[in-house]
Amino acid sequence: MRRINLPLLLDTLFAGACAFLLFFTAIRYYTKNAVIALVFAVTACLLFGALGFLYISRKQNKKLLISRNEKNKKLLALHLSLSSDAYVCALLSDCLKADGDKPVIKNGKILTDDCVYFVNFKMQPLCEDDVAAIIKTKTEKKKLLFCCAVAPEAAALAENFSIEIKQLDYVYALLEEKKLLPEKYIYEGAKKINVFKRIKMRFNRKICAPLFWSGAALLALSYFTFFPIYYIISGSIMLILAAVTLVLA
Repeated sequence: MRRINLPLLLDTLFAGACAFLLFFTAIRYYTKNAVIALVFAVTACLLFGALGFLYISRKQNKKLLISRNEKNKKLLALHLSLSSDAYVCALLSDCLKADGDKPVIKNGKILTDDCVYFVNFKMQPLCEDDVAAIIKTKTEKKKLLFCCAVAPEAAALAENFSIEIKQLDYVYALLEEKKLLPEKYIYEGAKKINVFKRIKMRFNRKICAPLFWSGAALLALSYFTFFPIYYIISGSIMLILAAVTLVLA
């Protein structure tokens, strides 16, 4: 069952309601005709509501796609970091085969007619020592390094020795283009936190003071209002929450 996109629905209704109130009030004021004002207001409500829906949904989809890609990139980085060099070399070798190359895997490296591809996937950016190990490898062919990330100093060292670096963004785009992204990652992410733990996480010391002062202010205002019961109830709830927060935190 598809979940209702409540923020999109509420924003659309808000845009339509604003347009309705604005057009109905303005047209009725100048024409003194409620029917004409209602017709224009309903039309504006539907028009601006539809435009708001299209704009907001497009913006949400774009943000969702970016968020999903970033999540998949992190999963891929961890997947490649935890995988063996043989698996990673075989995966990247398939990408090169799709481009017409004839790669050969040897000693944890991928060899083609023109290039030597090194693989070194780890969660931390590669350091200068990692690049130095590649520099020591003697070959007349061009050197390319596949990795998740590289430190600025290591990148500068690699550039000085004409080593081309392909980082995670390039690797992800390459595997996606060749339709070779793993169907199942080694680690799919953290376990979902249950509702009670989520609620408990909200009760931290940062919200204790605001809850206390807000509750105290409402109780104080109850002495000067004609409807003190609402202030007393709201203030009491805030003070109780402040006390619970202090205990749980």
